[in-house]
Amino acid sequence: MSFFIFVPGGKRSKEDWDQVRAELAKEGQSSRAITLSDPESSDLSQHIAQVLRMIEDSAEAKVILVGHSYGSYVITGAAAKAPEKIVRLVYVDAAIPQSGQSLLDMFHMVGVDEKKYGVPSWPPFNERLLFDQSFISRLPKTYVHCLRSQFLDMTRSIPAYVKARAGREHWDYFELDADHYCMLDHAQELADILLSH
Repeated sequence: MSFFIFVPGGKRSKEDWDQVRAELAKEGQSSRAITLSDPESSDLSQHIAQVLRMIEDSAEAKVILVGHSYGSYVITGAAAKAPEKIVRLVYVDAAIPQSGQSLLDMFHMVGVDEKKYGVPSWPPFNERLLFDQSFISRLPKTYVHCLRSQFLDMTRSIPAYVKARAGREHWDYFELDADHYCMLDHAQELADILLSH
């Protein structure tokens, strides 16, 4: 049985995942969630280190990392540093990190002004993530696309990206008729997706 670790988006808290975790618990699945340190005074490397400590403390052999929004950078960085423990990455309405790029770089790549969405230039969002892209490509991954997301301008091209790489980069793709915070209003549906593997 796998052990789920949930990572929220920027300046969000672990409570975002309470309902999803409750649904998983009904099915006998164990999980933990983390609140990342304040992004105004922390950086991406510190957030990755927090998740790595949780992975080490869990003593579980098979860990599924679930990241929402900015949390995609944290789970990717953590997986790259703990490859022997991670069995799947789940990206929930998030950018898909590319090695050498920051979250704000990804906004700029798709021609989106982050200020339009109120995304501040905090250290974690500016820090470029470096990782072994080939390892992440080999790891099983799930993408959950929220069709009513407030960040559709940012995520609109991701379904085509994921579907084109589904076989060779081990992607599964799901859609939810939800806004960006699907874990709050569509907890059961999201839990069902997580249990489908």
